Amino acid sequence: MERSTSNIPGPSRSVRSETALLMVVVFGTALLVRLACFTGLIASDDLGYSGFALGIAQGTYELEPHHYAIRYGLLLPVAAFYRLFGATEWSSVVVSLVANSMACVVAAIIARRYAGIAAAWIVGILMATFPIDVRYSTTLVPETVAALPMLGGALLFLQARDRASLARGVAAGVCFGIGYLTKEPVAFVAVAFFLFALIHRRWDLAVQLSVGAGVLVAAELVWYWSQTQDLLFRPHAMAIHNSSEAAVEANSQLSWRLWKAYPRMMIVPNVHFGLHSIFALVLAAVTIVRLRVKGDVLLLALWAAVPYLYLNFGSSSFTHYWALPLAPRYISLIYPPLFILAAMTLVHWWSWKREVRWGTIATVAVVSMAGVAAARTTKATGYGTQTVDRLKSIASTARAQNRQVCVTPADSASWGQILGLLEANLGSGDRAAIRLQMDSSGRPATATSVGPPAPARGANPTPFVRS
Repeated sequence: MERSTSNIPGPSRSVRSETALLMVVVFGTALLVRLACFTGLIASDDLGYSGFALGIAQGTYELEPHHYAIRYGLLLPVAAFYRLFGATEWSSVVVSLVANSMACVVAAIIARRYAGIAAAWIVGILMATFPIDVRYSTTLVPETVAALPMLGGALLFLQARDRASLARGVAAGVCFGIGYLTKEPVAFVAVAFFLFALIHRRWDLAVQLSVGAGVLVAAELVWYWSQTQDLLFRPHAMAIHNSSEAAVEANSQLSWRLWKAYPRMMIVPNVHFGLHSIFALVLAAVTIVRLRVKGDVLLLALWAAVPYLYLNFGSSSFTHYWALPLAPRYISLIYPPLFILAAMTLVHWWSWKREVRWGTIATVAVVSMAGVAAARTTKATGYGTQTVDRLKSIASTARAQNRQVCVTPADSASWGQILGLLEANLGSGDRAAIRLQMDSSGRPATATSVGPPAPARGANPTPFVRS
């Protein structure tokens, strides 16, 4: 299935028009579906990333031993939007929204290289309606952003292989490096492509990939050394990650975590993966059996398998085995190659009879609609979204009444940060201000008295607190 690396003609005008239409429709569909399922602030990991990004935008950022603080592929673009437009709910999520919508387009373009325009449409639509991506692409988390440099690296790698392009090979490594600086498991996608180059004795590709990714890793190490004189700052920063509640819980039920959690999540239809996962897994397996694990089928299989093996069985500690925390969005990066493998068999069946073609279209449509429905059910749910909803209501009331909202250190530390992102007018507690109090469930409520509260432990009220 490998293509010749020379004498490849350029695309015709009709092909370019077809590709342009594909890009516009897939990007537009992905964007509209994500906006229809908009979530925004979830008062969880997003507040940590927002705080560090705001520090970069304001020039107050300091390197801290926390994995949120060193995911620069996410922090830097968000900080740029904060600098240009201010720190708001929308400027917090626009990077994720646009990057993930563009990732759908890149996946479709890759699929077209393997099985033509029909496969491109299938993959583009499956990616655009994949519930886990739809849900998190309007929140501030790294996985949906990391999809774009990961897929960009994959496309550039294929172009470098087919056209023997040094620049594209190095650029592929740079893209994978950016993906790694956004979410670390993307490094294992780069490993999959590196292994493929070695298996096919494409030493030039392996070197180019290593050089491109190495530049980013070297820059990261220089930065750590300049700030802390610790070249291993990243693994040392994982100590906080390893002590998190999610990590402790995953390792307390290790047998279930390793052998049942992700497989059940991927096989049984659910709101996170809809019907997409089982649909892709079955058809990808058919493709592998039909075409054998060789050529580009091997590449796609490695792309899915290597990061999955790390995410499921890998350790986040060098000194002892410590399984990674479990979450559906963590394994979303393995699905683009599975969708491409699935599309290759669907297009093969497509060519049989007209009835099969219409059956294929209907099946993809059902899977896609189920994905959108699943994403709608998770819209603005889970984590701290109920707290955010209450604070939105309080901020709206304050704006309508032209009043300030008073948040003190006696309240939850995150309330001031959330209200700041919601562009509420935060004050110091004069008699006209809306004062907050914590209800029995620990969520914010309007205090019965509007007089100024007594400062807690002698502290002054604070308008913004980073979690």
